[in-house]
Amino acid sequence: MAGRKKLDRTNLHARVAQGTGDKLKEIAQNLGYVYDDEGSTGQLLDALAKLIEDIANGEIILILSNKSSVISKNS
Repeated sequence: MAGRKKLDRTNLHARVAQGTGDKLKEIAQNLGYVYDDEGSTGQLLDALAKLIEDIANGEIILILSNKSSVISKNS
């Protein structure tokens, strides 16, 4: 029996607030990033990194609506 294909992946460990891991799994599941019947935070983070890169490169432009609130890094 052949094992699972080895992916070229990196492990990432982070300390986050309680509940954040569950929230990320839920978001991943809702967006269709699924592995072993639960949300795949790794796939979600890959997609998020690509989105941030596209924003940084000016390929995506964000526009705030009147209802948006902006949080400053210095706040």
